[in-house]
Amino acid sequence: MLRRFLAASLALVLASAASADHFKFVVAGDGRSDPGANPPRTEDVDGVNTLITKEMAQAVVKEKARFLLWTGDLVYGDKNSGSNHEKQLRRWLECMKPVYDKKIKVLACRGNHEANSKETVAAWNRVFSGRYAMPMNGPTEAKNLTFFYEIGPVLAIGLDQYSTGYETVSQAWLDQVLAGHKKPFVFAFGHEPAFMDGSHKDTLDVDPIKRDQLWNSLMNAGSRVFFAGHDHLYDHMVVTREGANPGPEMHQLVAGTAGAPFYRQGDYTGNNAGWSLRRVSHIDRTYGYIVVEIDDNKATVTFKGRKAPGVYEAMDSFSYTRKTK
Repeated sequence: MLRRFLAASLALVLASAASADHFKFVVAGDGRSDPGANPPRTEDVDGVNTLITKEMAQAVVKEKARFLLWTGDLVYGDKNSGSNHEKQLRRWLECMKPVYDKKIKVLACRGNHEANSKETVAAWNRVFSGRYAMPMNGPTEAKNLTFFYEIGPVLAIGLDQYSTGYETVSQAWLDQVLAGHKKPFVFAFGHEPAFMDGSHKDTLDVDPIKRDQLWNSLMNAGSRVFFAGHDHLYDHMVVTREGANPGPEMHQLVAGTAGAPFYRQGDYTGNNAGWSLRRVSHIDRTYGYIVVEIDDNKATVTFKGRKAPGVYEAMDSFSYTRKTK
C-alpha cells in the first residue's frame, strides 16, 4: 500500500513539473472598432469589433492557453466621455467571458486609444479590478497598467507606454524586475513597437535613447521576443546590433490583428542608428493572433491567421532555445 502511495505521489509531482514547463500562451491586440467604415461594420459594437474579439477569446480557449497577453487598443475609446469609455471596456470584458470562465489569466496593457480617452486611468481601474485586475506589482505611477507575471520558466512583462510620457516606459522599475526575477524566457509586451515597422510613425523610436535603453535591458536579460500592436498588420522583424559584434537576435512581432481596420505594409524608416533590421515575414489584411508554446527550454512562436470564420492557420513560425543557468 505504501509503495503504491509513494509511486502515485511521485507521478503527481512529475506531472506537475512537466505541466509547469510545457504550456501555451496567446498574444493578441487591436480589437477596436472602425467608426469611419463605409458602410459601417455590423460587428462594431461599443467601440469593439465584437466578432473578431470573440474569435480571439475562443482561440485562447481552443489553444488551452495558460494566459493571454493583449497589446492594447481593446476599444476605440471616447475622448469626451469617461462613462462611454468605461462602457466600451466592459463590452470587451463581455467578449472575453469564455476566457475568464476558464480562469485563464488575462494580462492587458493600454493602447493609444485607451490613453487618449477621457478619464482613462480611472475608467481602466474601475473595470479592471477584483478578478479582472492586472498584477499589482508595477511602479507607483503605473499600478494596474505596468506589471509582471511569472509562471514556470516564463517572465511576462506588460509595459504601459503612456504613464511617464508618451512612447516611454518605467525603465528603472523594469531594470529592477529583470534583475530580481531571472527566468529562462522573458517576454515583454506593449502597444507601440520599439522600431518602426512601416505604418505608424509614433513608435518608441521617437526617443531612440530611451528605446535603446529598453531594448538593451531586455537583450541583456536574455529576452529574445518583444510583442506589440498599434499597426493593424502582422510584421516579424529581427533586430541585431550593427558592427562586428551583432550579439543575439531579438524578434519584434507586431500583431495588431484582432479586429481593427487593416493597415498596409511600409518600410523600416525610423530611428534605427546602431541597429540592423531584417524583415522575416509580413502579412497584410489578415486577422490573427500569436501562440507561444513553451516546452522545457524551447519556445515556439507562431502567428495564426484567419482563413474562415473561426478558422485560424499557422502562417509564420520560429523557435529558439534558452538554457537554464
